[in-house]
Amino acid sequence: YSLKSIFFGGGTPSLMDPTIVKKIINDCKDLFNQNTDKSIEITLEANPGSIFKDKLKNFFDSGINRISIGIQSFDKESLKFLGRDHSVYDAKKALELSRNIFNNLSFDLIYALPKQSIKSWEFSLNEAFQFEPDHLSLYQLTIENGTAFHRLYRSGELFPIKDELASDMYSVTDRLTKDNHMPAYEISNHSKIYKNCDHNLAYWRGDDWIGIGPGAVSRFSHDNKRLQVDIRKDPMGWISDVKNNKNGVKRVFSETKNDYLIEKVIMGLRLVDGINFNEISSVLDMDAVSKLIDNKYISCDKNVLSATFDGRLRLNSVVAEIIK
Repeated sequence: YSLKSIFFGGGTPSLMDPTIVKKIINDCKDLFNQNTDKSIEITLEANPGSIFKDKLKNFFDSGINRISIGIQSFDKESLKFLGRDHSVYDAKKALELSRNIFNNLSFDLIYALPKQSIKSWEFSLNEAFQFEPDHLSLYQLTIENGTAFHRLYRSGELFPIKDELASDMYSVTDRLTKDNHMPAYEISNHSKIYKNCDHNLAYWRGDDWIGIGPGAVSRFSHDNKRLQVDIRKDPMGWISDVKNNKNGVKRVFSETKNDYLIEKVIMGLRLVDGINFNEISSVLDMDAVSKLIDNKYISCDKNVLSATFDGRLRLNSVVAEIIK
């Protein structure tokens, strides 16, 4: 194995002391015999409220070369609705500070919020472009079981916007990001040329990765098997296991080849570039594939299966239909 990327994510890793980050990076490079002259993508996720100039500079000096900030919105009421503890001022200040230190800046925004209009989403996007991001993750609000949003929805206190309006917002997103030279390379991710997130591409392409820390998951090939390693979620229990057993592994199991190929279809069709058709054809319903090609929801050109723009609008349905 060779080391291609490191991603400090989940929770608020920007609360860590930069000296700890530097030790982890150096240990990773030592373990993989990484040539220190070779630059790899090393990302740190950060919340706006935990970003300060001196600390950012220390993170940069420790080896972080890409920062991803959870901005979520430039609207005060939207931040309140999303339960964020930072202000619009905090968000903008964090972006200004980060832009002056890092050559690779990414941040997240969420749209299709209740009561949000297309005009307000266009305003937020144009506000985002003012900070000259290299990468944007633009997610539609989803209401999932077990979340506070779902409880509000069930009680009648939250009214999601209509699907048609959400689709129109997705179209606006596609147009404005292209106009600003940040086209989509994945269903919710946009970047300047050569600024795609290498680390996340590994997930979408079904490559190998190692997850470290409470609740982390690893997936990699070993002895002609695709293994999944789950780490226990409880932080204190994890610490105890690491001290006593040298690891916090909860379980290890292997995927079947079929499971792996289905995973590749589900994740690979999220990518604008699509997926090699020959690799995954054995798990596809060819009649459904033909029908969806005729309806222009997917295409298959030069042995590459990909979702069209209309297909990406309803990707879950497309995937469910084409898998045997």
